[in-house]
Amino acid sequence: MNSQYEKGIDVSRWQGTIDWKKVADSGVKHAFIKMSEGGTYTDPKFAENFKNASNAGIQVNCYHYFRAVSSTPQQQFDNIKKNLSYVGFETSKNWLGIDVQSQNNEGATPEVMADNLHALLDLISKDDVLSCQATYIYCSPAYWDSGVKWDKYDFSIYPLWIANWNVETPRIPLSWKNSGKSWTWWQYSSKGVVEGITENVVDLDWVKTS
Repeated sequence: MNSQYEKGIDVSRWQGTIDWKKVADSGVKHAFIKMSEGGTYTDPKFAENFKNASNAGIQVNCYHYFRAVSSTPQQQFDNIKKNLSYVGFETSKNWLGIDVQSQNNEGATPEVMADNLHALLDLISKDDVLSCQATYIYCSPAYWDSGVKWDKYDFSIYPLWIANWNVETPRIPLSWKNSGKSWTWWQYSSKGVVEGITENVVDLDWVKTS
């Protein structure tokens, strides 16, 4: 990758206790940290990871795992707001992402996925604090194009965090491709090894800086 891109990772409790100084020293500049899931769950490592990654000088972002059926958009919005209040989240330097996957959403039709995701994003976009920034959507092209009724709403207004592994160039999901847009974050591997993370492999990302 050229100088347009910087190294990023995304982590959750599955990476255990992380030495964020070593992570930063290895060249990682950005991180998406799992914060929450559905209407009630908080990742037990969220606050610790947010604080320690920030203190190490890493640009820190938070992601919420979207549940289309088991929790309402309002319940998930409330969970997001509650968890953001626990840390020093600042919209001028931290970003929010919504993780959209098939796992734990098996009972949702593509239309339900689209409707409830749109409703959640709409709540976020109208929030007094969060409305000043666009929320990332994390997805794979294969699932997004078939598992979400993507053409019902204009999801391309949200920056794309794409998951597409073991390819030289990621395939852009149709919402963004048809709008002439591309990715901002690209999760290109799920099996990375990074100094400072010893309890598991880690997702690796490229982050566009211009």
